[in-house]
Amino acid sequence: MRQHRGTRIALASACFVGLVGVVAILVAGLARPTAAHPLVGTHTAMASMAGSHSAMVDSQLPAAQSAQGTVVRLHQRVVHLTIRNFAFQPARLVVSPGTRLIWTNIDSVQHTVASTKGAWSSKVLDTSRQFARVFGKAGTFPYHCSIHPFMHGMIVVKK
Repeated sequence: MRQHRGTRIALASACFVGLVGVVAILVAGLARPTAAHPLVGTHTAMASMAGSHSAMVDSQLPAAQSAQGTVVRLHQRVVHLTIRNFAFQPARLVVSPGTRLIWTNIDSVQHTVASTKGAWSSKVLDTSRQFARVFGKAGTFPYHCSIHPFMHGMIVVKK
């Protein structure tokens, strides 16, 4: 019985510490909501939690992905990306000219895929909807979600 009691106390303490950390993240995120999107702060907190998880996973990724999370998919006709957990996956992608990129929203909320320079944009993507674009010329193309501005991605087209 004493072993179980100690285990319960340790578990309760760990849960409390974890809960305090989550509350602190949420409070920090909610301190900066906007009038247009009152829950943006909450999404920012969730994205930062997801980002810390992806940093832990980077060390377990295949050789085609660098330490910064760059995925290289040269000489492929079609490359699929996802929008998941308020993040573009992969967030940084290197492809060859002429590659067709297809983003699929698998989040339960709407997102967009929009050029940071305003050159192109998807319509609002509901869950399971897709947006496709072909990058014909070499260059670096930053993009974001216009609904959730903290969501960023980068397409690098190399010859």
